[in-house]
Amino acid sequence: MIQHYLKIVFRNILKHKTQSIISIVGLAIGLACFALSTFWIQYEMTYDSFHRDADRIYLVRTDDNQFGAHYSNFVPYALGGYLRNTYSEIEDFCIFEQQSFFTLKNKQQIECPYIAPDSAFIRMMDIKILEGSQDFYLSNSGKTEEVAITEAMAHELFGTTKVVGKNVITPNNMKEYRIGAVISDWGKHSNFKYSFMGWMGSDDTSWDNSHYRLLIKVKNGTDTHALLEKMNRNFPEELKRNRYTNATGITRFYLEPITKLRYADEFVRGDELIVQFRYIVYFSVTGILIILCALVNYLTIYMDCFRSRKREMALRKVNGASEASLLALLSTDFLFTILLASILGMFFIELLKPWFLRYSMIADTDISVYNNCMIYIAGMAILAFIVAILSVFIFRRHSLQNTIHSPHTSTIGHICRKGSIVVQLVVCIAFIFCTTIMQMQLYHLRNVDTGMDYQNRASLAIWMNVDMNVWAEKVKALPMVTEVVRPVYWPLISMGAYSAFNVDSWDGLDGTIEKPLGIDEILAGEEFFKFYNMQLLAGEWVSDKSDIREVNIIETTARTMGWTPEEAIGKHIFYCNKEVTPMTVIGVIKDCAYKSPAKDLPHTVFVNTNKSEYMWPRCFVLFKYKPGNWEECRRRIEEMQQSELPDRKLFLDSEEERYNKYLKSEDALSGLLSFSSLVCILISVFGIYSLVTLTCELRRKEIAVRKVNGATIGNILKIFFKEYTLLLIISSLIAFPAGYIIMKQWIETYNRQVNIGVWPFILIFMGIMIVITLSIGWRVWEAARQNPAEVIKSE
Repeated sequence: MIQHYLKIVFRNILKHKTQSIISIVGLAIGLACFALSTFWIQYEMTYDSFHRDADRIYLVRTDDNQFGAHYSNFVPYALGGYLRNTYSEIEDFCIFEQQSFFTLKNKQQIECPYIAPDSAFIRMMDIKILEGSQDFYLSNSGKTEEVAITEAMAHELFGTTKVVGKNVITPNNMKEYRIGAVISDWGKHSNFKYSFMGWMGSDDTSWDNSHYRLLIKVKNGTDTHALLEKMNRNFPEELKRNRYTNATGITRFYLEPITKLRYADEFVRGDELIVQFRYIVYFSVTGILIILCALVNYLTIYMDCFRSRKREMALRKVNGASEASLLALLSTDFLFTILLASILGMFFIELLKPWFLRYSMIADTDISVYNNCMIYIAGMAILAFIVAILSVFIFRRHSLQNTIHSPHTSTIGHICRKGSIVVQLVVCIAFIFCTTIMQMQLYHLRNVDTGMDYQNRASLAIWMNVDMNVWAEKVKALPMVTEVVRPVYWPLISMGAYSAFNVDSWDGLDGTIEKPLGIDEILAGEEFFKFYNMQLLAGEWVSDKSDIREVNIIETTARTMGWTPEEAIGKHIFYCNKEVTPMTVIGVIKDCAYKSPAKDLPHTVFVNTNKSEYMWPRCFVLFKYKPGNWEECRRRIEEMQQSELPDRKLFLDSEEERYNKYLKSEDALSGLLSFSSLVCILISVFGIYSLVTLTCELRRKEIAVRKVNGATIGNILKIFFKEYTLLLIISSLIAFPAGYIIMKQWIETYNRQVNIGVWPFILIFMGIMIVITLSIGWRVWEAARQNPAEVIKSE
C-alpha cells in the first residue's frame, strides 16, 4: 500500500514539477535560514548561563554621557562594599578588572584577554586552580610578578600544561612574569573571557577610581526591580561628585543580568560584535517569511491537485476505500514533499555551516542546530496531518454523485487561489521594498552629508616606545601613498576622542544644568582639518597659534547651547570644575560623521594638538593612499612591521573600513533581504504561473466561446491582465504601507535619514507588473491561440 501511495506522490510531483521544485527549494531555504538564525539566537542568549546561580548574578552599571555613550560598565572599588552593607538583598559581590595582556608567541606579539580578580571573584565564579598557588591574585601591587594561565593558553604557548614556574614576556616593557598557577577556563561562550589572570593594576580602593567591574549576587526570591528602585532612591553622593569634579554626571544605577549582557546596549565592544542581536532576530523572521511564501505556494498546488482528484477520491470511496486510507494517501503526499524539503534544507545547512560558524564566531557550545530542524519538521508534519484531515472533511461534505459529475471548481476555490497569490505578492513586495529602502539609507549614510571625507584615508601606530616620525617617512616612501600628516593626531573614525569631560554652563545660560553635558575632546590643527576636508561654518580653525582653551565645536554642540554658528564665536563654555579656565569658541565646524550613525552624534570640541605634546607618543601617522590600493598598502606596512618590530602592537586601519564596520549588521541584513527577495520573486512568479495554467485549463471552453463570438487574442489577454493587475494592486495596498511603517521606524534610529519619496513605490510596482506580465503573457497567448472548434469538441 505504501508503495502505491509513493507512486501517486511521484506522479503528482512530476505533473507539477516546476511548481513542486520551487516549493521544495523555497521550503528548504526557509528551513536553512530559520534553523541557522534560531541557533545563533540561542547561542547569543545563553552567554554565561553556565555559571552557578547565573540567574541571580547581575552586573552593576551606571549612566554615562561621555564619548557619546549612555551607560558605563565600570564603577569605583568602594561601591561593592557599600552595596553589600547597605542592601540585605545582596548575598555576595565580586570586583575585577578586564584588560588585555600582551605577550610573545614565536617572537611575535599577541593580545590575550586578562582578568584581574579579587578573592571573591575566584570563589563566586568558581575559578579552579588546577596547579600552583593562589599568590597571583592575593597582591594588587604587582610586586609578586606572577600570573595564572589557562590550560588552553598554556597548550598554545608551550605545548603542555606543565608550565608553573615558566615565564611569559610582555614586549612593551620586556618584563618577565612568572606563571604561578594553571587555572580552569570558561571557553569563548562568555562575556568575561580570559587567558591570563593576575593582580589589579591599581590599589586605589576609593570612590574616585571608576575602573572596575562589579558583579552582585542577589538572594533567592529577590525582586530586582524593587532593589534597583531602592538603590536609585538612595544614590550615593560619592558617585555624584569626586575629588576631580563637582559633578560627575552619574545619577542612576542599572542592573543587567549576566545572561543578557551579550545583547545589552553598549556592553559588547564594537570590534567584538559581528551582527547586532536585533538583526539576528530579523534574520530569523526572514526565514519564517520565506517558509510562509513557499508553504502558501505549495498549499495552492496541493488544493488544486485535491480538487482535480476529488473524482478519483469518490471512485476510490465507491470501490471500498476507507476514510483512513484516503487520509493516509493525502498525508503521504504532503509529508513526502516536507521530507524532500527537509533533506535539501539540511544539505544547505551542512554546506553553509563551516562558513556560518566562522562568520558568527560560534564556539564552545552544546547547542545543536538540528534541534531547530526537528522542531521545523515536526511542525510541518502536524500541519500536513491537519491539511489532510481538512481535505477528507471537505470531501465528506460533497455527495459522491456531485463529486463524480461536477468537474467545476467552486467559488471558494477561486478565492483561495487568488488569496494565495496575494499573500505571496505581499511578502515579495515587502522584501523588495525593505531591501530598496535599506540600500538607499546605507548609501545616504556613506556618501551624503557626512561633513568629512574618509575614503582613501588610513592611520598607523606601533605601540609602545616607537618613534612614529621615522615610520611617517617610511610610509611616505610607499608608491601608493599620496599624503602623510605628522604623527601628532588621533584618527577621527578609528580612534576618535582622546579625552572627554563634563560641562554644566555656558554663556547665555542662567545658572547651571542639572545633568552635566558630556563632551569629547579631539586633538586637531589646520593640517588635520585639511586632511579630512572638514567644513568651517563660522569663525576660524584651531591652529598653531591657538591657546589651549581656544576650541572649535561642531554645529550640534552650538545649537544645543542655544547658539547659531555665527553667535557661538567668542562664547565661553564652563567646566564643572570652576577652577579650570573656561573654553572659548573660535570656530564652528559642520557636523562630521565620525561615530556610529546609529548613535547620537557626541558633542565635540577640537583643541590645538601643539598644546598637548604629552599625548604625542601615543599619536598616529595619518596618510592618504591611491584609490583601490589599500590592500597592497596594508600588506607592505605589515611586512615592514613584522620585519623590524614583530614584538610590538601594530594599529593599522583604513578609515573607510572602520566606518563600514559601523554598518556591518545592516550590510549583512541587506544581503540577506536581497537574496530573500529573489527567492520570493521566483516563488511568486511560479505561483502565478501555476494559477494561470490551471485557470486556462478550466476556462478553455469560455475562451473558445469568446473567440467564436468575435473576441480577439488581445481581448482575452486584457481579461487576464485586468484580473492579475487587481491582485497586484490589492497586494501593494497591503505591502507598501506595512513596509513603509517598518522602514520609517528603522530609519529613525539613525542620526542622518534618507527621504523615502514616492519613486521607490512607483518603480517597485512597475517592476513587479512587468515580471507578472512576462510570466503570464505567453501562457495566456498559447491558450488564446487554440482552435475554438477543437476545444469545444473536446469539452
